[in-house]
Amino acid sequence: MFQAIVGFVMVIALVYCLITKKLLPPIAFVLFPVIAALICGFSITDIGTYAGKGISGMVSTVSLFVFSISFFSLMSDAGIFDIIVNRLTKAAGKNITAIMIATALIAVVGHLDGSGATTYIITTTAMLPIFKRMNLDKRALMLITSLAIGVMNLVPWGGPTMRAATVLEMTPSDLWTPLIPVQGLMLFFLLVVAFLQGRIATRNQAKISENAAASEAELTSAPETAKSPAWKLAVNYILTLAVLVVLVLDLLPAAFVFMLGLSIGLIVNIPDLKKQNQKLKEYGTAAMSMVVTLFSAGVFTGVLKNTGILDNMATAIVGLIPTALGPYTHFIVAFLAVPLIMCLGTDAFYYGLLPVVIGVCGNFGVSAEVVAHTLLIAENVGVTISPLTPAVFLGLGVLDLELGEHIKYSIRWIWPVSILSVLAAVLVGVIPL
Repeated sequence: MFQAIVGFVMVIALVYCLITKKLLPPIAFVLFPVIAALICGFSITDIGTYAGKGISGMVSTVSLFVFSISFFSLMSDAGIFDIIVNRLTKAAGKNITAIMIATALIAVVGHLDGSGATTYIITTTAMLPIFKRMNLDKRALMLITSLAIGVMNLVPWGGPTMRAATVLEMTPSDLWTPLIPVQGLMLFFLLVVAFLQGRIATRNQAKISENAAASEAELTSAPETAKSPAWKLAVNYILTLAVLVVLVLDLLPAAFVFMLGLSIGLIVNIPDLKKQNQKLKEYGTAAMSMVVTLFSAGVFTGVLKNTGILDNMATAIVGLIPTALGPYTHFIVAFLAVPLIMCLGTDAFYYGLLPVVIGVCGNFGVSAEVVAHTLLIAENVGVTISPLTPAVFLGLGVLDLELGEHIKYSIRWIWPVSILSVLAAVLVGVIPL
């Protein structure tokens, strides 16, 4: 229990510092778990070992971020997004709501492979130029993409569903099939949120008439020109399309795909070796702050996971629920799933918390499958605002946002959708009362 208390205090303090911008994320991710582990009695040598494991686990994510950012920056410099952005913004006109809904649909399609990292990169990279051109809030782009990932994560090849199926010793497909109607309703909730974000953005822009007029003038006058010769532009489009197709089909490791794309793109667009080197330094400098944050997040995850603090936190949560409410333990945990996943991360949530909840509810005749369905629906929606989810930092890096900004803006939308999704599952009979 002592470790659990220390863990909760530490996570709450960390989230508070991120939201209020009291500390930079890399500093908070390193200092807070180290202090917590020391208080719990672990030696600095053990903490270093655990931190090293966490850092090692972030290498693939960092590689993906660096090479994807460099590749899309190169393609942007080459001008491949100019014509697309100009045509889309002209077609949309003042219909900002259409842009928000299009963002949701792109993210849904992008997440068919179950990879949050791929979805963030594809969606934010594709839509950011449009959001900039139309002077839209990047936090809305991050919210819609994150919510789409949460909704689509229910698929059998999604990480949470596979974890829950492992705990129940059943196939992910069998666990997911009864959830299909609920996932359809969750997709509807996603579109509602995107629609509301569009209405909010439209109202905000209407309040600033001069800026709106300037934006309209820009939309109608922006030339459809490219920065590269026609043949290079064609090659760049083919290269970008090939990269996206391979990513969506999951044919090769994502980081390797972007490495290949960047290598080919540099040869095509910048034949001079000195200029290639200058560009790589430029892209590397832009990505460095997020690289530091990602490795620091690895320290945070590695220390909390390997010290057992996360598992103790998961066990303590159920112990706080009164015995009289035992039959409704899965609902109580589900309604608190968003803040809980922010504290625990997916591994501790499913391998630590889920078995305990199944055990408690089983004493009252609630099946393990019902418990898993309830927590899957609730948790998936909130996983994309957790500091323990590495893919989140890829989206933040592309959009140049801080985690605290994302949490502060998105939780007021994501948490209600999580609860509403559980209630919808009850109404359609997927989760019996």
